[in-house]
Amino acid sequence: MKHTPLLIAVLLLVACNPEKKAIEEVAYNYCIATSYYKIDEAEKYATQETVEKTLPMARFFISQVDSSFFAADSPVDIDIKEVSQTSDTTAYVVYHKETPLKNFTDTLQMRLRNGHWLVHSPLRTHTSNRAEENTKEPEPKNP
Repeated sequence: MKHTPLLIAVLLLVACNPEKKAIEEVAYNYCIATSYYKIDEAEKYATQETVEKTLPMARFFISQVDSSFFAADSPVDIDIKEVSQTSDTTAYVVYHKETPLKNFTDTLQMRLRNGHWLVHSPLRTHTSNRAEENTKEPEPKNP
Protein backbone atom coordinates (compact mmCIF):
# COMPACT_ATOMS: atom_id res chain seq x y z
CA MET A 1 0.00 0.00 0.00
CA LYS A 2 2.95 2.35 0.40
CA HIS A 3 3.19 2.59 -3.43
CA THR A 4 -0.45 3.64 -3.87
CA PRO A 5 0.27 7.42 -3.95
CA LEU A 6 2.99 6.87 -6.55
CA LEU A 7 0.67 4.74 -8.68
CA ILE A 8 -2.08 7.36 -8.48
CA ALA A 9 0.37 10.10 -9.45
CA VAL A 10 1.58 8.11 -12.47
CA LEU A 11 -1.99 7.39 -13.59
CA LEU A 12 -2.95 11.05 -13.28
CA LEU A 13 0.13 12.09 -15.23
CA VAL A 14 -0.72 9.69 -18.05
CA ALA A 15 -4.42 10.62 -18.06
CA CYS A 16 -3.70 14.34 -18.09
CA ASN A 17 -0.98 14.30 -20.74
CA PRO A 18 -1.40 17.70 -22.45
CA GLU A 19 0.41 16.57 -25.63
CA LYS A 20 -1.93 13.64 -26.05
CA LYS A 21 -4.97 15.87 -25.48
CA ALA A 22 -3.71 18.38 -28.06
CA ILE A 23 -3.12 15.64 -30.64
CA GLU A 24 -6.55 14.14 -30.01
CA GLU A 25 -8.30 17.51 -30.28
CA VAL A 26 -6.67 18.39 -33.62
CA ALA A 27 -7.39 14.93 -35.06
CA TYR A 28 -11.02 15.09 -33.93
CA ASN A 29 -11.55 18.59 -35.36
CA TYR A 30 -9.96 17.57 -38.68
CA CYS A 31 -12.16 14.47 -38.89
CA ILE A 32 -15.31 16.46 -38.17
CA ALA A 33 -14.41 19.12 -40.73
CA THR A 34 -13.65 16.63 -43.49
CA SER A 35 -16.65 14.48 -42.57
CA TYR A 36 -18.94 17.45 -43.09
CA TYR A 37 -17.03 18.34 -46.29
CA LYS A 38 -15.76 21.64 -44.83
CA ILE A 39 -12.33 21.68 -46.41
CA ASP A 40 -11.60 25.32 -45.49
CA GLU A 41 -12.12 24.35 -41.85
CA ALA A 42 -9.97 21.21 -42.23
CA GLU A 43 -7.06 23.34 -43.48
CA LYS A 44 -6.71 24.84 -39.99
CA TYR A 45 -5.73 21.41 -38.67
CA ALA A 46 -3.47 20.24 -41.51
CA THR A 47 0.21 20.53 -42.40
CA GLN A 48 1.16 22.72 -45.33
CA GLU A 49 1.84 19.63 -47.46
CA THR A 50 -1.68 18.38 -46.78
CA VAL A 51 -3.19 21.79 -47.55
CA GLU A 52 -1.28 22.02 -50.83
CA LYS A 53 -1.52 18.43 -52.08
CA THR A 54 -4.33 16.43 -50.48
CA LEU A 55 -7.11 18.88 -49.66
CA PRO A 56 -7.32 20.31 -53.21
CA MET A 57 -8.10 16.80 -54.42
CA ALA A 58 -10.79 16.48 -51.75
CA ARG A 59 -12.26 19.81 -52.91
CA PHE A 60 -12.37 18.53 -56.48
CA PHE A 61 -14.11 15.28 -55.53
CA ILE A 62 -16.62 17.16 -53.39
CA SER A 63 -17.41 19.45 -56.34
CA GLN A 64 -18.32 16.38 -58.40
CA VAL A 65 -20.85 14.97 -55.91
CA ASP A 66 -24.53 15.80 -55.78
CA SER A 67 -25.40 17.79 -52.65
CA SER A 68 -28.09 15.27 -51.67
CA PHE A 69 -25.26 12.85 -50.84
CA PHE A 70 -23.95 15.20 -48.15
CA ALA A 71 -27.33 15.37 -46.45
CA ALA A 72 -27.65 11.58 -46.56
CA ASP A 73 -24.16 11.18 -45.07
CA SER A 74 -24.90 12.92 -41.78
CA PRO A 75 -24.91 12.97 -38.83
CA VAL A 76 -21.30 11.96 -38.26
CA ASP A 77 -19.94 10.22 -35.19
CA ILE A 78 -16.17 10.32 -34.67
CA ASP A 79 -14.63 8.27 -31.89
CA ILE A 80 -10.89 8.62 -31.19
CA LYS A 81 -9.72 5.11 -30.31
CA GLU A 82 -5.99 5.57 -29.75
CA VAL A 83 -3.32 8.26 -29.72
CA SER A 84 0.29 7.11 -30.06
CA GLN A 85 3.04 9.68 -29.89
CA THR A 86 5.99 8.00 -31.59
CA SER A 87 8.53 10.84 -31.18
CA ASP A 88 8.68 14.47 -30.13
CA THR A 89 7.29 15.49 -33.53
CA THR A 90 5.22 12.53 -34.80
CA ALA A 91 2.11 10.72 -33.65
CA TYR A 92 -0.66 8.50 -34.97
CA VAL A 93 -4.35 8.65 -34.17
CA VAL A 94 -6.71 5.76 -34.74
CA TYR A 95 -10.31 6.86 -35.11
CA HIS A 96 -13.64 5.29 -35.93
CA LYS A 97 -16.09 7.11 -38.19
CA GLU A 98 -19.75 6.25 -38.47
CA THR A 99 -22.35 7.92 -40.66
CA PRO A 100 -25.58 6.61 -42.20
CA LEU A 101 -23.49 5.65 -45.27
CA LYS A 102 -20.07 4.75 -43.82
CA ASN A 103 -18.65 2.79 -40.92
CA PHE A 104 -14.86 2.39 -40.75
CA THR A 105 -11.71 2.75 -38.68
CA ASP A 106 -8.68 4.60 -40.02
CA THR A 107 -5.39 6.16 -38.90
CA LEU A 108 -4.18 9.75 -39.18
CA GLN A 109 -0.53 10.75 -39.21
CA MET A 110 0.22 13.77 -37.02
CA ARG A 111 3.19 16.12 -37.09
CA LEU A 112 4.32 18.82 -34.69
CA ARG A 113 4.95 21.96 -36.73
CA ASN A 114 5.83 25.32 -35.18
CA GLY A 115 4.60 24.13 -31.79
CA HIS A 116 1.22 22.90 -33.09
CA TRP A 117 0.04 19.37 -33.79
CA LEU A 118 -1.37 19.01 -37.31
CA VAL A 119 -2.74 16.22 -39.48
CA HIS A 120 -0.16 15.14 -42.04
CA SER A 121 -1.80 13.43 -44.98
CA PRO A 122 0.18 14.16 -48.15
CA LEU A 123 -0.60 12.23 -51.28
CA ARG A 124 1.39 9.06 -51.45
CA THR A 125 3.45 8.24 -54.50
CA HIS A 126 4.04 4.60 -55.24
CA THR A 127 7.41 3.64 -56.60
CA SER A 128 6.88 -0.05 -57.13
CA ASN A 129 7.78 -1.95 -60.25
CA ARG A 130 4.25 -3.29 -60.55
CA ALA A 131 3.67 -1.74 -64.00
CA GLU A 132 6.96 -3.17 -65.19
CA GLU A 133 6.05 -6.58 -63.74
CA ASN A 134 2.72 -6.57 -65.58
CA THR A 135 4.39 -6.01 -68.96
CA LYS A 136 6.82 -8.92 -68.72
CA GLU A 137 6.15 -11.99 -70.79
CA PRO A 138 5.01 -14.91 -68.66
CA GLU A 139 7.57 -17.61 -68.11
CA PRO A 140 6.88 -20.68 -70.25
CA LYS A 141 5.66 -23.67 -68.29
CA ASN A 142 7.31 -27.01 -68.76
CA PRO A 143 4.76 -29.69 -69.63
